[in-house]
Amino acid sequence: MNKQLWNMYKESPQGKACIELFNPEVEETSEGAFNIWRYASNWGEDQVEDSFAEDIAGAFWLWSSNLSQRGFIPEEWTKESYEKFAEEYDILRPLLDDKGELQYQDDDTIVFNENTCILKKDQYRIKASNTPLLSLLLYYSFECFKPILLPRRFDIIQRNCDALGIEMPPIPRSNDYKAYCNYYYEICECWNRFQKEHELTDAELCACIYDFANMLTETSTSSELPKPTNVWLTGAGGGDFTFLDSLGENPNGNDQQIWACNERTRRGDIIVLYCTSPRSYIHSIWRSNSGGIFNPFDYYHCRTTVCGGILTPHITFKDLKNDEYMSQVPIVRRNLQGVNGIELSAKDYSELLRMVAERGGDISLYPQLYEGSDVDFGEITLEKHVEEQILIPVLEKLGYTSTDWTRQLSQKAGRKEKAIPDFVFFPKGEKHFENAPMIIEAKLDMAPVQELQKAFKQALSYARMLRSSIMGICDKERLILYKVNKDGSSDRNNPLFEEHWASIYSDPDVGAALNHLIGREIINNL
Repeated sequence: MNKQLWNMYKESPQGKACIELFNPEVEETSEGAFNIWRYASNWGEDQVEDSFAEDIAGAFWLWSSNLSQRGFIPEEWTKESYEKFAEEYDILRPLLDDKGELQYQDDDTIVFNENTCILKKDQYRIKASNTPLLSLLLYYSFECFKPILLPRRFDIIQRNCDALGIEMPPIPRSNDYKAYCNYYYEICECWNRFQKEHELTDAELCACIYDFANMLTETSTSSELPKPTNVWLTGAGGGDFTFLDSLGENPNGNDQQIWACNERTRRGDIIVLYCTSPRSYIHSIWRSNSGGIFNPFDYYHCRTTVCGGILTPHITFKDLKNDEYMSQVPIVRRNLQGVNGIELSAKDYSELLRMVAERGGDISLYPQLYEGSDVDFGEITLEKHVEEQILIPVLEKLGYTSTDWTRQLSQKAGRKEKAIPDFVFFPKGEKHFENAPMIIEAKLDMAPVQELQKAFKQALSYARMLRSSIMGICDKERLILYKVNKDGSSDRNNPLFEEHWASIYSDPDVGAALNHLIGREIINNL
């Protein structure tokens, strides 16, 4: 948290406007919530229609009347009371009594059907996805709660907290959606500690996280996409058709969007987009511009940002069912039910491109799967194998010897804790090796998005401790390098370098690019 920059931001017109936007003392909370929600489109969400103001007003009235009149609000908010609240509340539709006044049915007489119960208490997936809107209502009502915006772009919240040095609690690794409901309170606790430490008002905290921190990272630019190794099929509904129909028409660029995906999606992967009913045809082919973004407060928990969409000739569901090969693909045999995030094999994608060519498409325009050189790394089943059979041979090609790095360096952190980075390069310092220009953390498999996030967070903590300029994370498939700024921030979405090990080993251009970034003499002179 750079206090000088923050103070300058607070006095700027942009800063004053954003702080006022988050002022919790408003006459009409639903209007304030709508203004915040609409402004959030500047930070990575879809544009909000004016009609959504009525939706928010209706939701706020329904939620506030249910929660207060039916006794769900505890006398004091604690982690335990919030977890009990999240577990027990439901939302009922109020009824008119004989006098024309609104009332809720007595609990003993409630019949939970579509006419009386809007949200059942055990529908935790819906509750979790409602958290962003509920958080705004709670923000206006209680000091301990903060708005959690950008339900489809939790990566932006993570990136901004990284830039501010806020240690976010880890996302629950669970299929229990109740855990995601409870995760919201953990975030509020974390942000409240930061707020108290830096003596911020509620509005200042929100402006700091969502706007000020966003400015600190906006100068980053994406590096070139790595070669694609996977193909994923995903679907788009009616709300997406306007965007899809304008693909390629906007000279200023309108080919960036976010789609539901599989959590193992890697940056650079190929995304095949299928328009669901009533269109029912394959529309375009894209590239993933990010790995899977895990969003705990989104109904579809995993999404990816995409870019470079290329229209395909319409290949209808009927065409797929009538094709000798595609009709046998499992997702087609299931009538494309549950289409989001389905993996297609290399053969599936090749046959799909055949169908594109048969309908007049130029398949040379479409991304091709990466066919890596046949590099035998031996059996890779442990992190140790990644380190010794893949990473160290690359380091040796870059000019390093075993004396240039320290493995499993014990590093004092606080009174008793010890941090142990896997590889620390050229450590210096009289006590505890206070400085090292680069660290690399090795894992076995970072394909699941939460494992990648965990590895990034762990490596960044080591890099901050050792004042490193470059940090790397790797697994059995690829190496990713990040720049670490002087303030200890790093943009997780914009790596300096990201490539497959097979490319690093076999492609001279890739090897040269890596040597230019982290060759021995480069790092030794930092």
